[in-house]
Amino acid sequence: MHLTNRYTFRFLLALGTGLCLQLTASAQKKDTLKQETIDIISKYQPKLPNAAKLNLTASLPYGDTSRPVLGYQVPALNLYFMYQPVPLRPLALGKDTSGTQLQNNYVKLGYGNYSTPLVQAGFGTGRADKYNLGLFFNYTSSKGDIENQDYSVINVLGSGTYFSPLLEVNGSVGYNRNQVYYYGYDHSKYSFKKADISQAFNEVIAKVGVKNRPQNDWAFKVSPQAEFIIFGDSYKRMENTVVLKAPIRKQLFEDIWIKAEGMLDLSTFKQDNNNQVNNNVAAIHPAVEVTKPGFMLHAGVNPTWTNSKFYLLPDIVNESHLIRKKLILSSGWISYIDKNNFRNLANRNPFFGTYDMSLVKNTRVEEKYTGIKGTLGKHFTYNTKFSAVTWYDLPLFVNDAVDGKKFDIRNEEELHAFQVHAEVGYIQEEKFQVRLNIDWYNYHKQKTELKPWHLQPFQANLYAQYSFGKNFHLNANLYTLNGSYYLLPNNDFGKTKSVQDLNAGATYNIGKNLNLWLNANNLFNSKYQRWYGYPSYGFNILGGVTLKF
Repeated sequence: MHLTNRYTFRFLLALGTGLCLQLTASAQKKDTLKQETIDIISKYQPKLPNAAKLNLTASLPYGDTSRPVLGYQVPALNLYFMYQPVPLRPLALGKDTSGTQLQNNYVKLGYGNYSTPLVQAGFGTGRADKYNLGLFFNYTSSKGDIENQDYSVINVLGSGTYFSPLLEVNGSVGYNRNQVYYYGYDHSKYSFKKADISQAFNEVIAKVGVKNRPQNDWAFKVSPQAEFIIFGDSYKRMENTVVLKAPIRKQLFEDIWIKAEGMLDLSTFKQDNNNQVNNNVAAIHPAVEVTKPGFMLHAGVNPTWTNSKFYLLPDIVNESHLIRKKLILSSGWISYIDKNNFRNLANRNPFFGTYDMSLVKNTRVEEKYTGIKGTLGKHFTYNTKFSAVTWYDLPLFVNDAVDGKKFDIRNEEELHAFQVHAEVGYIQEEKFQVRLNIDWYNYHKQKTELKPWHLQPFQANLYAQYSFGKNFHLNANLYTLNGSYYLLPNNDFGKTKSVQDLNAGATYNIGKNLNLWLNANNLFNSKYQRWYGYPSYGFNILGGVTLKF
């Protein structure tokens, strides 16, 4: 058989066998289905489940009762109390039947050597919801061992404050009289009548200010102030001054404030029938303050106008806590105008002579400093500062070439100095405290004058106070002053001597309303010359009583 026919026959045979087997299986299955029954209970109807719906109900948010973190800079406490505070509990306020009142009034009387009387008194209305008023009076005088080494001082001040729900209004009117004599001449060569060398400064000051009382810390705080001053002397020199200030403060965020202050200081000086001379200063002080825990930044500028000159002065101060309250790094770059009008110069040196605005200019001061401060333990505090200071147009005082009893003014165009300031204090509750202050200036560069005439390069003050119980109190002051340079008529110069001056005082309370007091000054009897030719008093003692009611 041919090969092709052989394969065809085999294929047909297999196909027939498969068909027979399939028919047999179908017959068996058909028989099996006939023997079973299927009951249909319900028809299947597919459905989607109900969608979940949000039930929204409008309601107010819950109040935030969490305590906010306030970024205030709290100064380190200097007092340490041994007791533990008692937990607060509500108690009924009992009625005060003692009848005790606050002691708002006092009279202080005393007398000492150098024919020194002292009369001082203060009267006040005390605390009140609407207002308070006060009146102060002071008089003292002395007669020294040197001819015409006399002086007298009178101070009178009345002040008051009115409180309203929105404003706080305060005002005061004062009168000051300072009587001195030009006794700094060579008494072996010259002799003057007392009336010819008398100098009396009279001053009337009136102040008024308004301060708003905001209902919250985030509101504007405004406190404008006005000051009016009339100042004159025995030589018919008169100066009128008006000072206006308008500071404003606003909190922007929890730890950021903006501040601004407008200042106008106008002075008019006139002598006899001469033309009046104006000395004016106007300034704006905008600044931003950032206060956070362990950090403070005051950044601002001071645009200032004075006598047709404009200055853009820096005003930057920073404090950073390296160790919380114990080690604080302080640094800054500040500049300001020190006004040299007639009144300010007389307060600095009452023995100066001619005041000429063509020679006297306002001083611009620039200071760059850094330092550390903080607390040590529970009782010690310290503060240090290292500065580079520059004065532009600084008035210096030199003795006149006639008899030396008055001082002429020299203008130093530019003076540089390196300053070191240090403070160390120890306080033990109200029983004992001691404090040391040191200021040292290294005048190393000046442009106009040969020496920084009558500027003190070193000053130190050690103060201590101790209380024996509640009735007996002691205090002491030790001053150390370095000598200063002075100019002689022959253009030679000298230097005054350094001095240590020790003062001590004591107070003893006799009951509640009366105490005895005693002050002893210059215990070393060192006659120091702050101004060349004007030695100070020697040892002097003053005592008396104080009545409080």
